[in-house]
Amino acid sequence: MTSMESPAPGTPGQLISDLLAAAADLDVAACDLLCVRAVADLDPLVLVRDVVSPVLREAGNRWHRGEWSVIQERILSGVVKRRLSSALEHHLVQADGPSVVFATLSGERHELGGLMGAVVAASRGFRCIYLGPDLPATEIGSFCVRRPVDVLAISLVTQPDVNDAAGQLHTLRQIVPSPTEIWVAGQAATLLTRDPLPPGVVAIADLTGFLAKLAGLRQGNP
Repeated sequence: MTSMESPAPGTPGQLISDLLAAAADLDVAACDLLCVRAVADLDPLVLVRDVVSPVLREAGNRWHRGEWSVIQERILSGVVKRRLSSALEHHLVQADGPSVVFATLSGERHELGGLMGAVVAASRGFRCIYLGPDLPATEIGSFCVRRPVDVLAISLVTQPDVNDAAGQLHTLRQIVPSPTEIWVAGQAATLLTRDPLPPGVVAIADLTGFLAKLAGLRQGNP
């Protein structure tokens, strides 16, 4: 596609363009309708990989460049969060596979990566619990003690040294029962490999790696 061409109608590229235009115009209703249609029409993996992830990344870039206001970015991310949450509830109705808890560590407020992961996993039959962002490691760990799960998935976007992610993960590993593997995914997850991770804590580089881990978990070999 050249710079002069527009994305084809109904494609992920067109959805991204339309969502950005609606948010830029402060049109919450249009943004919401586009998200509703995307959730209804697209496979969850396509939705997350080809629409939601790139549109959120572009929205963030526009804000960082000073092209967008905070409100414009929040309109888009807020609508996306609501519709992903609805999609998660829909997929969980028939989910009967292994259990996965999604959360972010204390100081990590970027939650949509974890929510996207939960939607993809739930659409594949995994019983997902989404706890939300910015949670103390001790409380996440206590949850996993009281409600044992197969996997604890932590989304990490902020630079690990900012929130002492490594220290929080060590705390988690000390609390979370040993049969529960801890997955760390997100754009900052691979930075954790600079130092040894606790046993049973795995850094996942990208969506492909996440899907591979889900497949292994389904087969009993996470």
